[in-house]
Amino acid sequence: MNRAIVFLILTFLFHFEVTGNELNQFEKLAVKYAEVVGDVELGNVAFSKMNKRCKTKFENSPEFLFEIDFYLRQNTGYTFSEFVQFMNREKETDSLANQLVDEIIQQNGGCDSTAIEHWFNYVSNYNEETHSVFLRQNETLFGLPKIVRTDSQINKQFNIQLQKYKRLPYEELFDLASALEHGSYSYSMLGLSQSIKINKEKSLELWRFAAEKFNEPQAYYYIGKLLQTRSTADAFLAFEQSAKHGYKFGEIWLGTYYACNNDIIKAKYWLEIAKRDYKDPDYIDDIYAEIDELGMPTNCMDGWVF
Repeated sequence: MNRAIVFLILTFLFHFEVTGNELNQFEKLAVKYAEVVGDVELGNVAFSKMNKRCKTKFENSPEFLFEIDFYLRQNTGYTFSEFVQFMNREKETDSLANQLVDEIIQQNGGCDSTAIEHWFNYVSNYNEETHSVFLRQNETLFGLPKIVRTDSQINKQFNIQLQKYKRLPYEELFDLASALEHGSYSYSMLGLSQSIKINKEKSLELWRFAAEKFNEPQAYYYIGKLLQTRSTADAFLAFEQSAKHGYKFGEIWLGTYYACNNDIIKAKYWLEIAKRDYKDPDYIDDIYAEIDELGMPTNCMDGWVF
């Protein structure tokens, strides 16, 4: 498998003309992004060719491709397909994919199911473990030709993304749910619309799904914010879950709530937890000062936190 592995690791797209000088930071980052997109696209094409040759059903998972697409949009302004088109290396990709598939089949004496399954798992795991991790670092790549998106195009894409929200990464779910609550949506680095139709019921649906699928404490917090105008009992449970799962704003909210209801022991318990490693510990101290001077925080009203 050595030569096959070499093919997988090759970075073959989007070359800059270098005159002997070391690449600058922009060029290094651009090459890295091209490597990521090139590897993923090579996998897509190679899987398709292997499927035709060996009657397999290999493909990158939709969840992986959606996550790659999301981070590319946020970090470069390009969708995955737009980045592939921008690099304009379709022939090279097709040729390398053919070489790769030929190599795998020849080395294993044909379409040996165990061997090609091992190859598929290797490629998939390499892409997801290496490239997803890089993209999640959110290193912004400026300097590529700008793709202009109209407000109507962004709204259309918002609705497309909304239809498939159950397969999207948490970070994109966050953007969609927030847009449904506030009307502002960033589809890509330079693609912003502030005319999204507000639908708080749909926003709540997305937050609840995010909390269930990802067990994300931030999602519980936003569930609480949406529920507090209809059921403070249900909202409290959501805020409490957020705090118990370690979300700082949930911890602050819960500590403040107990202070609003004169349960100073529980208030201090949660405020002290919130203060640990909090980027603005003075904010917690201000809450304590309000309790000492006024008997409760200033954002209390009828036993609730506002």
